[in-house]
Amino acid sequence: MSTYSERYNRNFNRVAPVVNVWIKRVYVIAFNAYAWFWIIRELFFRNGTDWESYLLWCFTTAGMYYFVFDSKDIWFKGQDPYKRWRNS
Repeated sequence: MSTYSERYNRNFNRVAPVVNVWIKRVYVIAFNAYAWFWIIRELFFRNGTDWESYLLWCFTTAGMYYFVFDSKDIWFKGQDPYKRWRNS
């Protein structure tokens, strides 16, 4: 008979990685949706943003791009994000 703490730890270790991966995936999708919404709004509708906001958008979007390609666990099985850069 296992204790409550052992059962909790076993279930936590089973569920936590799955929840973590799905939170990362939702975060990436939400960030990309908002980033493109922001740049389209600024370019076509507001027309009054200073250059620092565009620079900040560029750095945050590039940072997310490198985060996505550095985090191999957010890809679904069968996806190969590096396929276009390989020679084979």
